[in-house]
Amino acid sequence: MERSVRKTTTLPPMPPANPPGSAGFVTTRRAALMAVSAVLLAPLPAFGQPRAAPAAGTKGAGKPAQPSPIVPARTVRLRAEALRKRLGSPEQPESTLFRLVELAADGKPIESAFTVLRGKEGEPFALEIENALARPTAFHLRGLRGLNAFDGVPGLTSQPIAPGSKATIVVPASQTGTFILSPCLPDMIAEQNARGLHGVVIVEEKNPPPFDHDLVLAVSDWRLDDKGVLAEDFLDRRDSTRVGRLGNTLAANAGPAPGTMTVRPGARLRIRMVNVSNARVIPLKVSGFTAEVYSIDSTPCQPFDPLKRTVILAPASRIEMVLQAPPEAGKDGAIEAKVAAGIPIFSYKTAGEPLPAKDKLAALPDPGLPPAIRLQDATRIDLTITGGIGLQPAEAELPALTARFPDARAIFRINDGRNAGFAGKPVASLKRGKVLVMALMNRTSWPQVLAVHGHAFRLLHPFDDGWEPYFLDTLYLVPNATARIALIADNPGKWAIRSTIAEHFATGVSTWFEVT
Repeated sequence: MERSVRKTTTLPPMPPANPPGSAGFVTTRRAALMAVSAVLLAPLPAFGQPRAAPAAGTKGAGKPAQPSPIVPARTVRLRAEALRKRLGSPEQPESTLFRLVELAADGKPIESAFTVLRGKEGEPFALEIENALARPTAFHLRGLRGLNAFDGVPGLTSQPIAPGSKATIVVPASQTGTFILSPCLPDMIAEQNARGLHGVVIVEEKNPPPFDHDLVLAVSDWRLDDKGVLAEDFLDRRDSTRVGRLGNTLAANAGPAPGTMTVRPGARLRIRMVNVSNARVIPLKVSGFTAEVYSIDSTPCQPFDPLKRTVILAPASRIEMVLQAPPEAGKDGAIEAKVAAGIPIFSYKTAGEPLPAKDKLAALPDPGLPPAIRLQDATRIDLTITGGIGLQPAEAELPALTARFPDARAIFRINDGRNAGFAGKPVASLKRGKVLVMALMNRTSWPQVLAVHGHAFRLLHPFDDGWEPYFLDTLYLVPNATARIALIADNPGKWAIRSTIAEHFATGVSTWFEVT
Protein backbone atom coordinates (compact mmCIF):
# COMPACT_ATOMS: atom_id res chain seq x y z
CA MET A 1 0.00 0.00 0.00
CA GLU A 2 3.00 2.23 -0.40
CA ARG A 3 1.06 3.37 -3.41
CA SER A 4 -1.41 6.14 -4.12
CA VAL A 5 -4.96 6.16 -2.89
CA ARG A 6 -7.40 9.03 -3.30
CA LYS A 7 -11.13 9.47 -3.47
CA THR A 8 -12.82 12.68 -4.62
CA THR A 9 -15.92 12.94 -2.48
CA THR A 10 -17.68 15.66 -0.57
CA LEU A 11 -16.85 14.99 3.06
CA PRO A 12 -18.84 16.02 6.13
CA PRO A 13 -17.79 19.39 7.55
CA MET A 14 -16.70 18.11 10.95
CA PRO A 15 -15.33 14.96 12.60
CA PRO A 16 -17.60 12.99 14.92
CA ALA A 17 -18.68 15.18 17.84
CA ASN A 18 -18.52 12.31 20.29
CA PRO A 19 -16.89 9.14 18.95
CA PRO A 20 -17.59 6.05 21.06
CA GLY A 21 -14.79 5.49 23.53
CA SER A 22 -13.48 9.08 23.39
CA ALA A 23 -11.40 10.39 26.25
CA GLY A 24 -13.62 10.72 29.26
CA PHE A 25 -15.94 7.96 28.06
CA VAL A 26 -13.68 4.92 27.67
CA THR A 27 -14.97 1.58 28.88
CA THR A 28 -13.16 -1.33 27.24
CA ARG A 29 -10.13 -1.51 25.02
CA ARG A 30 -12.30 -2.56 22.07
CA ALA A 31 -14.51 0.48 22.51
CA ALA A 32 -11.53 2.71 23.21
CA LEU A 33 -10.00 1.92 19.86
CA MET A 34 -12.96 3.61 18.26
CA ALA A 35 -11.40 6.89 19.48
CA VAL A 36 -7.73 6.22 19.96
CA SER A 37 -6.23 7.56 18.10
CA ALA A 38 12.48 10.67 18.84
CA VAL A 39 13.50 11.71 17.81
CA LEU A 40 16.41 12.91 16.60
CA LEU A 41 16.33 16.16 14.78
CA ALA A 42 18.94 18.89 14.70
CA PRO A 43 20.51 21.36 12.35
CA LEU A 44 23.98 19.93 11.90
CA PRO A 45 26.01 22.38 14.02
CA ALA A 46 23.46 22.85 16.79
CA PHE A 47 23.64 19.83 19.05
CA GLY A 48 25.99 17.49 20.82
CA GLN A 49 26.14 13.75 20.85
CA PRO A 50 22.80 11.90 21.22
CA ARG A 51 22.29 9.18 23.81
CA ALA A 52 21.52 5.62 22.89
CA ALA A 53 18.36 3.89 24.11
CA PRO A 54 18.08 0.20 25.00
CA ALA A 55 16.55 -2.18 22.53
CA ALA A 56 12.78 -2.58 22.45
CA GLY A 57 11.63 -5.60 24.37
CA THR A 58 14.44 -5.41 26.93
CA LYS A 59 14.29 -4.22 30.48
CA GLY A 60 14.39 -0.47 30.65
CA ALA A 61 13.44 0.15 27.04
CA GLY A 62 11.95 3.61 26.77
CA LYS A 63 14.50 4.98 29.27
CA PRO A 64 17.55 6.81 27.98
CA ALA A 65 20.77 4.93 28.53
CA GLN A 66 24.05 6.53 29.54
CA PRO A 67 25.55 8.76 26.85
CA SER A 68 26.97 6.60 24.11
CA PRO A 69 27.92 7.33 20.51
CA ILE A 70 25.44 6.28 17.87
CA VAL A 71 27.16 5.36 14.63
CA PRO A 72 24.64 5.21 11.79
CA ALA A 73 25.14 2.26 9.48
CA ARG A 74 23.85 4.30 6.55
CA THR A 75 22.52 7.74 5.65
CA VAL A 76 19.30 8.37 3.76
CA ARG A 77 19.20 11.72 2.00
CA LEU A 78 15.89 13.57 1.78
CA ARG A 79 14.87 16.89 0.30
CA ALA A 80 11.87 19.00 1.29
CA GLU A 81 10.73 20.55 -1.96
CA ALA A 82 7.77 21.97 -3.85
CA LEU A 83 6.19 20.34 -6.88
CA ARG A 84 3.26 20.92 -9.18
CA LYS A 85 0.68 18.16 -9.41
CA ARG A 86 -2.93 17.68 -10.47
CA LEU A 87 -5.17 16.48 -7.67
CA GLY A 88 -8.28 16.17 -9.79
CA SER A 89 -8.91 15.16 -13.37
CA PRO A 90 -6.32 15.66 -16.16
CA GLU A 91 -8.27 18.71 -17.36
CA GLN A 92 -7.97 20.52 -14.02
CA PRO A 93 -5.11 22.88 -13.10
CA GLU A 94 -2.11 21.80 -11.07
CA SER A 95 -1.69 22.48 -7.37
CA THR A 96 1.46 23.43 -5.52
CA LEU A 97 2.35 20.62 -3.12
CA PHE A 98 5.32 19.92 -0.87
CA ARG A 99 7.01 16.58 -0.44
CA LEU A 100 9.87 14.81 1.27
CA VAL A 101 11.65 13.07 -1.57
CA GLU A 102 14.37 10.47 -1.11
CA LEU A 103 17.55 11.11 -3.11
CA ALA A 104 19.71 8.51 -4.81
CA ALA A 105 23.48 8.47 -4.45
CA ASP A 106 23.79 10.71 -7.51
CA GLY A 107 21.41 13.25 -5.99
CA LYS A 108 18.50 12.48 -8.29
CA PRO A 109 15.07 12.00 -6.69
CA ILE A 110 13.72 8.50 -6.20
CA GLU A 111 10.18 8.94 -7.49
CA SER A 112 7.47 7.70 -5.16
CA ALA A 113 3.93 8.90 -4.52
CA PHE A 114 4.54 8.79 -0.78
CA THR A 115 7.83 8.46 1.08
CA VAL A 116 8.18 5.40 3.29
CA LEU A 117 11.60 4.71 4.82
CA ARG A 118 12.48 1.42 6.48
CA GLY A 119 15.22 0.42 8.87
CA LYS A 120 16.05 -2.58 11.01
CA GLU A 121 16.08 -2.87 14.79
CA GLY A 122 19.61 -2.50 16.12
CA GLU A 123 20.91 -0.88 12.91
CA PRO A 124 20.99 2.90 13.45
CA PHE A 125 20.55 5.09 10.40
CA ALA A 126 20.62 8.79 9.67
CA LEU A 127 18.21 10.97 7.72
CA GLU A 128 19.83 14.00 6.17
CA ILE A 129 17.13 16.53 5.23
CA GLU A 130 17.75 19.46 2.93
CA ASN A 131 15.26 22.33 3.00
CA ALA A 132 14.70 23.33 -0.63
CA LEU A 133 11.56 25.28 0.23
CA ALA A 134 11.33 29.07 0.26
CA ARG A 135 10.51 29.17 3.99
CA PRO A 136 11.92 27.54 7.12
CA THR A 137 10.73 24.19 8.36
CA ALA A 138 11.38 21.67 11.15
CA PHE A 139 10.65 17.98 11.62
CA HIS A 140 9.54 15.75 14.46
CA LEU A 141 9.40 11.96 14.35
CA ARG A 142 6.04 11.30 16.01
CA GLY A 143 6.04 8.26 18.25
CA LEU A 144 9.77 7.79 18.83
CA ARG A 145 10.64 8.20 22.51
CA GLY A 146 13.73 9.60 24.17
CA LEU A 147 16.77 11.63 23.08
CA ASN A 148 15.43 15.03 24.01
CA ALA A 149 18.17 17.09 22.38
CA PHE A 150 16.91 15.87 19.02
CA ASP A 151 13.16 16.09 19.53
CA GLY A 152 12.95 18.65 16.77
CA VAL A 153 10.67 21.23 18.41
CA PRO A 154 11.75 24.80 17.53
CA GLY A 155 11.91 27.06 20.54
CA LEU A 156 12.29 24.13 22.89
CA THR A 157 14.97 21.73 21.71
CA SER A 158 16.11 22.94 18.29
CA GLN A 159 16.14 25.72 15.72
CA PRO A 160 14.20 25.82 12.44
CA ILE A 161 15.88 24.56 9.28
CA ALA A 162 16.42 27.64 7.14
CA PRO A 163 15.93 27.55 3.37
CA GLY A 164 19.02 26.03 1.78
CA SER A 165 20.14 24.44 5.07
CA LYS A 166 20.26 20.82 6.16
CA ALA A 167 19.46 18.90 9.32
CA THR A 168 20.29 15.36 10.37
CA ILE A 169 17.95 12.95 12.13
CA VAL A 170 19.73 9.98 13.65
CA VAL A 171 17.37 7.07 14.22
CA PRO A 172 18.96 4.75 16.81
CA ALA A 173 16.64 1.89 15.76
CA SER A 174 16.28 0.69 19.34
CA GLN A 175 12.51 1.18 19.34
CA THR A 176 10.60 -0.66 16.65
CA GLY A 177 7.37 0.64 15.19
CA THR A 178 5.69 3.01 12.76
CA PHE A 179 6.53 6.72 13.04
CA ILE A 180 5.37 9.86 11.22
CA LEU A 181 8.01 12.27 9.96
CA SER A 182 6.08 15.53 9.94
CA PRO A 183 6.61 19.31 10.09
CA CYS A 184 6.47 20.91 13.55
CA LEU A 185 7.30 24.61 13.11
CA PRO A 186 4.19 26.37 14.49
CA ASP A 187 4.31 29.26 12.02
CA MET A 188 4.52 26.91 9.03
CA ILE A 189 2.84 23.65 10.05
CA ALA A 190 -0.67 24.42 8.78
CA GLU A 191 0.51 25.11 5.24
CA GLN A 192 3.36 22.62 5.06
CA ASN A 193 1.32 19.68 6.32
CA ALA A 194 -1.69 20.53 4.15
CA ARG A 195 0.59 20.60 1.10
CA GLY A 196 1.87 17.09 1.91
CA LEU A 197 5.22 17.57 3.66
CA HIS A 198 5.32 14.32 5.59
CA GLY A 199 6.40 10.71 5.36
CA VAL A 200 6.53 7.47 7.34
CA VAL A 201 9.57 5.90 8.99
CA ILE A 202 9.42 2.23 9.97
CA VAL A 203 11.85 0.41 12.23
CA GLU A 204 11.25 -3.28 11.62
CA GLU A 205 11.80 -5.94 14.27
CA LYS A 206 15.08 -7.83 14.18
CA ASN A 207 13.03 -11.02 13.90
CA PRO A 208 9.78 -9.82 12.35
CA PRO A 209 6.56 -11.80 12.74
CA PRO A 210 5.46 -13.85 9.72
CA PHE A 211 3.49 -11.58 7.37
CA ASP A 212 2.90 -12.04 3.68
CA HIS A 213 2.54 -8.28 3.14
CA ASP A 214 3.67 -5.28 5.24
CA LEU A 215 1.93 -2.13 3.98
CA VAL A 216 1.47 1.55 4.88
CA LEU A 217 -1.86 3.39 4.70
CA ALA A 218 -1.35 7.12 5.33
CA VAL A 219 -4.74 8.84 5.26
CA SER A 220 -5.41 12.56 4.91
CA ASP A 221 -7.80 15.02 3.31
CA TRP A 222 -7.32 17.82 0.81
CA ARG A 223 -9.36 20.99 0.47
CA LEU A 224 -9.90 21.59 -3.25
CA ASP A 225 -11.54 24.65 -4.76
CA ASP A 226 -14.12 24.52 -7.54
CA LYS A 227 -11.32 24.17 -10.11
CA GLY A 228 -9.83 21.13 -8.35
CA VAL A 229 -6.85 23.10 -7.00
CA LEU A 230 -5.61 22.88 -3.42
CA ALA A 231 -7.13 25.85 -1.61
CA GLU A 232 -4.46 28.15 -0.19
CA ASP A 233 -6.50 29.60 2.68
CA PHE A 234 -4.06 28.21 5.25
CA LEU A 235 -4.62 29.19 8.89
CA ASP A 236 -7.90 30.87 8.08
CA ARG A 237 -9.54 32.07 11.30
CA ARG A 238 -12.75 30.30 10.27
CA ASP A 239 -10.80 27.04 10.57
CA SER A 240 -8.39 27.67 13.40
CA THR A 241 -11.03 29.05 15.79
CA ARG A 242 -13.06 25.87 15.38
CA VAL A 243 -12.01 22.31 14.52
CA GLY A 244 -9.14 23.13 12.15
CA ARG A 245 -8.75 22.81 8.39
CA LEU A 246 -11.00 20.11 6.97
CA GLY A 247 -10.73 19.03 3.37
CA ASN A 248 -13.41 17.92 0.94
CA THR A 249 -11.34 15.20 -0.75
CA LEU A 250 -10.09 12.13 1.05
CA ALA A 251 -6.60 10.94 0.16
CA ALA A 252 -4.19 8.22 1.16
CA ASN A 253 -0.57 7.80 0.21
CA ALA A 254 -1.08 10.78 -2.12
CA GLY A 255 -2.69 9.19 -5.17
CA PRO A 256 -5.88 7.96 -6.86
CA ALA A 257 -8.40 5.73 -5.15
CA PRO A 258 -9.56 3.16 -4.58
CA GLY A 259 -6.35 1.20 -4.77
CA THR A 260 -6.58 -2.52 -5.38
CA MET A 261 -4.39 -5.48 -4.56
CA THR A 262 -4.57 -9.20 -5.22
CA VAL A 263 -3.40 -11.52 -2.45
CA ARG A 264 -3.30 -15.27 -2.19
CA PRO A 265 -5.99 -17.00 -0.14
CA GLY A 266 -4.92 -17.25 3.49
CA ALA A 267 -2.51 -14.30 3.23
CA ARG A 268 -1.72 -12.33 6.38
CA LEU A 269 -1.31 -8.56 6.00
CA ARG A 270 0.24 -6.04 8.36
CA ILE A 271 -1.41 -2.64 7.72
CA ARG A 272 0.34 0.36 9.27
CA MET A 273 -2.38 3.03 9.43
CA VAL A 274 -1.43 6.67 10.11
CA ASN A 275 -3.40 9.90 9.95
CA VAL A 276 -1.42 12.74 8.36
CA SER A 277 -4.31 15.18 7.91
CA ASN A 278 -4.33 18.64 9.44
CA ALA A 279 -7.45 18.14 11.55
CA ARG A 280 -9.82 15.43 10.35
CA VAL A 281 -10.64 12.42 12.50
CA ILE A 282 -10.94 9.44 10.15
CA PRO A 283 -12.77 6.19 11.03
CA LEU A 284 -11.50 3.18 9.08
CA LYS A 285 -13.52 -0.02 8.78
CA VAL A 286 -12.27 -3.39 7.54
CA SER A 287 -14.65 -5.73 5.73
CA GLY A 288 -14.22 -9.16 4.18
CA PHE A 289 -11.06 -10.02 6.13
CA THR A 290 -10.69 -10.65 9.85
CA ALA A 291 -8.85 -7.86 11.65
CA GLU A 292 -6.92 -7.42 14.89
CA VAL A 293 -5.24 -4.36 16.41
CA TYR A 294 -1.56 -5.09 16.87
CA SER A 295 0.04 -1.81 17.92
CA ILE A 296 -1.20 1.62 19.03
CA ASP A 297 0.76 4.88 18.83
CA SER A 298 4.01 3.12 17.88
CA THR A 299 3.80 0.76 20.87
CA PRO A 300 2.84 -2.94 20.78
CA CYS A 301 -0.32 -4.12 22.53
CA GLN A 302 -1.93 -7.50 23.07
CA PRO A 303 -3.69 -8.24 19.75
CA PHE A 304 -7.48 -7.84 19.88
CA ASP A 305 -10.36 -7.42 17.47
CA PRO A 306 -11.67 -3.83 17.40
CA LEU A 307 -15.34 -3.11 17.82
CA LYS A 308 -17.09 -3.55 14.46
CA ARG A 309 -13.66 -3.96 12.84
CA THR A 310 -13.34 -0.18 13.02
CA VAL A 311 -10.66 2.10 14.40
CA ILE A 312 -10.75 5.89 14.50
CA LEU A 313 -7.55 7.72 13.66
CA ALA A 314 -7.08 11.19 15.14
CA PRO A 315 -4.46 13.43 13.52
CA ALA A 316 -0.93 11.99 14.07
CA SER A 317 -2.20 8.76 15.62
CA ARG A 318 -0.88 5.40 14.43
CA ILE A 319 -2.55 1.99 14.57
CA GLU A 320 -1.20 -1.27 13.16
CA MET A 321 -3.74 -3.90 12.19
CA VAL A 322 -3.38 -7.51 11.12
CA LEU A 323 -5.72 -8.58 8.33
CA GLN A 324 -6.26 -12.25 7.59
CA ALA A 325 -7.51 -13.16 4.12
CA PRO A 326 -10.08 -15.95 3.74
CA PRO A 327 -8.68 -19.36 2.69
CA GLU A 328 -10.76 -19.40 -0.52
CA ALA A 329 -10.03 -17.70 -3.83
CA GLY A 330 -12.40 -15.07 -5.24
CA LYS A 331 -13.11 -13.37 -1.92
CA ASP A 332 -13.14 -9.58 -1.53
CA GLY A 333 -11.96 -7.40 1.33
CA ALA A 334 -11.77 -3.65 1.79
CA ILE A 335 -10.73 -0.77 4.03
CA GLU A 336 -13.35 1.95 3.99
CA ALA A 337 -13.37 5.44 5.47
CA LYS A 338 -16.62 5.75 7.40
CA VAL A 339 -17.34 9.35 6.44
CA ALA A 340 -20.28 10.57 4.41
CA ALA A 341 -21.85 7.43 2.92
CA GLY A 342 -18.56 5.55 3.22
CA ILE A 343 -15.55 5.92 0.94
CA PRO A 344 -13.50 2.93 -0.21
CA ILE A 345 -9.80 3.47 0.42
CA PHE A 346 -8.29 0.15 -0.54
CA SER A 347 -9.69 -3.16 -1.75
CA TYR A 348 -8.32 -6.69 -1.80
CA LYS A 349 -9.20 -9.82 -3.76
CA THR A 350 -7.96 -13.33 -3.13
CA ALA A 351 -6.65 -15.29 -6.11
CA GLY A 352 -4.25 -18.13 -6.80
CA GLU A 353 -3.18 -21.12 -4.74
CA PRO A 354 -4.05 -20.93 -1.02
CA LEU A 355 -1.22 -20.38 1.41
CA PRO A 356 -0.73 -22.87 4.25
CA ALA A 357 -2.78 -22.21 7.37
CA LYS A 358 -0.94 -20.09 9.94
CA ASP A 359 -0.75 -20.32 13.70
CA LYS A 360 -2.35 -17.57 15.76
CA LEU A 361 -0.16 -14.50 15.70
CA ALA A 362 1.68 -13.74 18.93
CA ALA A 363 2.01 -10.24 20.33
CA LEU A 364 5.02 -8.14 19.39
CA PRO A 365 7.89 -8.09 21.89
CA ASP A 366 7.29 -6.26 25.15
CA PRO A 367 8.38 -2.64 24.60
CA GLY A 368 9.87 -2.52 28.10
CA LEU A 369 7.50 0.13 29.42
CA PRO A 370 6.41 -0.16 33.07
CA PRO A 371 3.37 -2.43 33.48
CA ALA A 372 2.18 -0.53 36.57
CA ILE A 373 2.30 3.07 37.77
CA ARG A 374 2.12 4.06 41.45
CA LEU A 375 -0.55 6.73 41.22
CA GLN A 376 -0.36 7.41 44.96
CA ASP A 377 3.12 8.85 44.41
CA ALA A 378 2.11 11.09 41.53
CA THR A 379 2.59 14.79 40.98
CA ARG A 380 -0.80 15.98 39.78
CA ILE A 381 -1.41 18.94 37.51
CA ASP A 382 -4.25 20.40 35.47
CA LEU A 383 -3.93 21.40 31.85
CA THR A 384 -6.95 23.41 30.73
CA ILE A 385 -7.54 24.45 27.11
CA THR A 386 -9.76 27.47 26.49
CA GLY A 387 -10.44 29.76 23.55
CA GLY A 388 -11.84 29.49 20.08
CA ILE A 389 -15.44 30.34 19.34
CA GLY A 390 -18.78 28.79 20.15
CA LEU A 391 -21.26 27.04 17.91
CA GLN A 392 -23.35 30.03 16.82
CA PRO A 393 -22.96 30.75 13.07
CA ALA A 394 -22.67 34.48 13.68
CA GLU A 395 -19.46 33.91 15.66
CA ALA A 396 -17.82 32.40 12.58
CA GLU A 397 -18.33 35.45 10.34
CA LEU A 398 -14.94 36.73 9.24
CA PRO A 399 -15.40 40.35 10.42
CA ALA A 400 -16.37 39.14 13.88
CA LEU A 401 -13.42 36.74 13.98
CA THR A 402 -10.95 39.42 12.90
CA ALA A 403 -12.22 41.79 15.57
CA ARG A 404 -12.17 39.12 18.29
CA PHE A 405 -8.82 37.60 17.29
CA PRO A 406 -6.66 40.36 15.77
CA ASP A 407 -3.66 38.04 16.12
CA ALA A 408 -4.48 35.00 14.01
CA ARG A 409 -1.93 32.96 15.98
CA ALA A 410 -3.37 33.68 19.43
CA ILE A 411 -6.72 31.90 19.56
CA PHE A 412 -6.38 29.17 22.20
CA ARG A 413 -4.78 29.28 25.64
CA ILE A 414 -3.44 26.72 28.08
CA ASN A 415 -4.03 27.38 31.78
CA ASP A 416 -5.24 30.89 30.96
CA GLY A 417 -1.89 31.75 29.40
CA ARG A 418 0.26 30.88 32.40
CA ASN A 419 1.89 27.99 30.53
CA ALA A 420 1.63 29.25 26.97
CA GLY A 421 3.93 27.96 24.28
CA PHE A 422 7.52 26.86 24.66
CA ALA A 423 8.94 30.18 25.82
CA GLY A 424 6.89 30.30 29.01
CA LYS A 425 7.13 28.33 32.22
CA PRO A 426 6.78 24.55 32.09
CA VAL A 427 3.49 23.11 33.17
CA ALA A 428 5.47 20.75 35.42
CA SER A 429 9.07 20.12 36.48
CA LEU A 430 9.86 16.66 37.81
CA LYS A 431 12.81 14.58 38.88
CA ARG A 432 13.52 11.61 36.68
CA GLY A 433 11.48 8.55 37.61
CA LYS A 434 8.63 10.51 39.18
CA VAL A 435 5.01 9.86 38.24
CA LEU A 436 3.03 12.60 36.53
CA VAL A 437 -0.77 12.58 36.35
CA MET A 438 -2.28 15.23 34.11
CA ALA A 439 -5.94 16.18 34.04
CA LEU A 440 -6.48 17.28 30.43
CA MET A 441 -9.51 19.57 30.28
CA ASN A 442 -11.02 20.64 26.98
CA ARG A 443 -13.10 23.70 27.83
CA THR A 444 -13.73 24.61 24.21
CA SER A 445 -16.60 23.87 21.87
CA TRP A 446 -14.38 21.84 19.55
CA PRO A 447 -12.42 18.59 19.69
CA GLN A 448 -8.81 18.78 20.80
CA VAL A 449 -6.06 16.24 20.09
CA LEU A 450 -3.06 16.35 22.43
CA ALA A 451 0.30 14.63 22.03
CA VAL A 452 2.98 14.15 24.67
CA HIS A 453 6.53 14.02 23.33
CA GLY A 454 9.16 11.59 24.55
CA HIS A 455 6.86 9.46 26.70
CA ALA A 456 4.03 6.95 26.48
CA PHE A 457 1.15 7.30 28.93
CA ARG A 458 -1.75 5.36 30.34
CA LEU A 459 -5.31 6.62 29.93
CA LEU A 460 -6.82 6.44 33.40
CA HIS A 461 -10.35 5.37 34.22
CA PRO A 462 -12.65 8.17 35.42
CA PHE A 463 -11.98 7.58 39.14
CA ASP A 464 -8.29 6.67 38.81
CA ASP A 465 -9.22 3.08 39.69
CA GLY A 466 -7.31 1.61 36.76
CA TRP A 467 -6.25 2.32 33.20
CA GLU A 468 -6.73 1.09 29.69
CA PRO A 469 -4.52 -1.92 28.82
CA TYR A 470 -2.36 -0.17 26.22
CA PHE A 471 -0.02 2.81 25.98
CA LEU A 472 -0.76 5.99 24.07
CA ASP A 473 1.09 9.18 23.19
CA THR A 474 -1.79 11.00 21.43
CA LEU A 475 -5.28 11.56 22.86
CA TYR A 476 -8.55 12.78 21.36
CA LEU A 477 -10.69 14.94 23.67
CA VAL A 478 -14.30 15.70 22.84
CA PRO A 479 -15.61 19.21 23.62
CA ASN A 480 -16.00 20.03 27.31
CA ALA A 481 -14.45 16.72 28.37
CA THR A 482 -11.79 15.84 30.94
CA ALA A 483 -9.39 12.92 30.71
CA ARG A 484 -6.57 11.91 33.07
CA ILE A 485 -3.36 10.38 31.90
CA ALA A 486 -0.42 9.00 33.85
CA LEU A 487 3.22 8.58 32.85
CA ILE A 488 6.58 7.92 34.40
CA ALA A 489 8.86 10.88 33.66
CA ASP A 490 11.87 8.75 32.79
CA ASN A 491 13.43 10.79 29.98
CA PRO A 492 15.41 13.88 31.05
CA GLY A 493 14.87 17.06 29.08
CA LYS A 494 12.26 19.53 27.90
CA TRP A 495 9.25 17.81 26.37
CA ALA A 496 6.42 19.29 24.33
CA ILE A 497 2.73 18.79 25.05
CA ARG A 498 0.90 20.12 22.02
CA SER A 499 -1.98 19.75 19.64
CA THR A 500 -1.62 17.52 16.60
CA ILE A 501 -4.36 19.54 14.92
CA ALA A 502 -2.10 21.80 12.87
CA GLU A 503 -4.25 24.92 13.21
CA HIS A 504 -4.57 24.51 16.98
CA PHE A 505 -0.83 23.97 17.45
CA ALA A 506 -0.21 27.13 15.42
CA THR A 507 -2.65 29.18 17.50
CA GLY A 508 -1.82 28.39 21.11
CA VAL A 509 -2.33 24.72 22.05
CA SER A 510 1.20 23.99 23.17
CA THR A 511 3.16 23.87 26.40
CA TRP A 512 5.94 21.76 27.88
CA PHE A 513 7.17 19.89 30.91
CA GLU A 514 10.64 19.29 32.23
CA VAL A 515 12.35 16.17 33.55
CA THR A 516 15.61 16.72 35.45
